[in-house]
Amino acid sequence: MYFLTGEVKHKYVEKGLLMPNNWDDLYFYLTDNDLGLIGGSKNVPRTYEVLSTMGEKFITVKYMDENGKEIIGKVHWVDAFFYDKETGQYAVRVSPEIMPYLIKLHKNFTNFDSGAAMKLRSKYSQKMYELCCRFGGDYRHFDLKQQAQGLMYKKRVIPITISDFRALFNLDEIRDPKTGKVLQPSIYENFKDVRRYILNPAMDELLTMFRYKASDLWFEYDTRDQKGKNGKVKSIVIYIYTRDNPKKGEQRPWQKGDEVLWPFECVPDAEADKRTPAQKLHANEFYGNSHEYQEAVVQALLKRYLNKKEVAYYLTHIRREAKRYPDTWAQVILVIQEKEKQPKFIKGTKHYKRNAIIDYVLKENLKEFGWSIEPPSTRKERVRTADLFETVGQ
Repeated sequence: MYFLTGEVKHKYVEKGLLMPNNWDDLYFYLTDNDLGLIGGSKNVPRTYEVLSTMGEKFITVKYMDENGKEIIGKVHWVDAFFYDKETGQYAVRVSPEIMPYLIKLHKNFTNFDSGAAMKLRSKYSQKMYELCCRFGGDYRHFDLKQQAQGLMYKKRVIPITISDFRALFNLDEIRDPKTGKVLQPSIYENFKDVRRYILNPAMDELLTMFRYKASDLWFEYDTRDQKGKNGKVKSIVIYIYTRDNPKKGEQRPWQKGDEVLWPFECVPDAEADKRTPAQKLHANEFYGNSHEYQEAVVQALLKRYLNKKEVAYYLTHIRREAKRYPDTWAQVILVIQEKEKQPKFIKGTKHYKRNAIIDYVLKENLKEFGWSIEPPSTRKERVRTADLFETVGQ
């Protein structure tokens, strides 16, 4: 699949193309030389067997549709495979449901290298490589509690709960949504095993490749929320290092006696507030990122305060505005961030923050950029809708 993502990059991403509508365009053509690159020149028959059986196994997918509804289904990676004995060529057709993922992999993971991914021996190392590629650019994680204390996460520092980590790496039990049958048992239930079989091997493998210039990034991690030597680990912090942004000092994981890893830095001086809206917009760290990335940031910010239907409502209006003005997504990010810095907002209730985003940020504050979005309904209707979503578990 990593080999095919490279083909997708050359065939679609580099040309700025979207998801193909023609089934013939979903075909990719390989030779024995390609199979040798994938599995080694001595393993061509074995790689052929794997490739020819990829369409036999379903994988479970779960996502939220545009209406906020959870969709669970099963798809194939490959849905057709042919071999031409005369030309020695293999024809592989990728499932249309998988193509958007392969396109997104190269669009959003700016540092992703299919060749480097194929060199990794473990599927967990490959997954960590994807994670590092996704957040190894100028990504910065925002945390309101830390901002209230005058701190913010450094760039390329990713805090992640153990529950989210397990979900990301498919470590939890998976059951058929209809029958309840166990499709996959839970594995590595203790963090000790996660550290031993996933984190440490992946860290060592990526660092080795980084040293030999086979990859442009590596990572290290530390644990958080652990009380006592034998306390339960609830979350970890991942530190991503790249060629352009290497670790200070020696390129190796933390050792006893080193300076303690610290994921935060101080929030910039509030003097920046004296700048004009245009000046603040151009100075914002998200300004200049791809529109796809900015849209993902906006969606994450809106989800903090609004229910699913409201998020969908505002995203629709913002997308419409973005077709006319390229700075639209960055403007929304800026006005929300400005509101999040205000002490009254930080101390406010969930209900107060929600109304502040709807009635002031998106309705009034955007006007300094020449546009705004009217609330989706009356205040009374909004409260009733919010109560409903909170009841079912937003």
